[in-house]
Amino acid sequence: MRTTIEIPESLRKKLILEAAETNRKGFSDIVVFALDEYFKKKEDKVKKLRGKDLKKTNLAGIWKNRKDISDSAEFVRSMRDSNQYRGK
Repeated sequence: MRTTIEIPESLRKKLILEAAETNRKGFSDIVVFALDEYFKKKEDKVKKLRGKDLKKTNLAGIWKNRKDISDSAEFVRSMRDSNQYRGK
């Protein structure tokens, strides 16, 4: 698939130089590799998210004002156990 992106001239020069040094006719594979690495690192970062990290996000405390949830741990446990949650 072809697409057009705008990049700074300094990066374009580096891409052209890298392609020439490695006997490539273009630099698409370099861009694809860089994007793959970027998204792998991003996915790894999300996988490594721990409780202490969640406290720093806007997710912590989203249920604190709900009147229908008296015990959040029990509520989550019941969600996990429910057929609806498990997609059955």
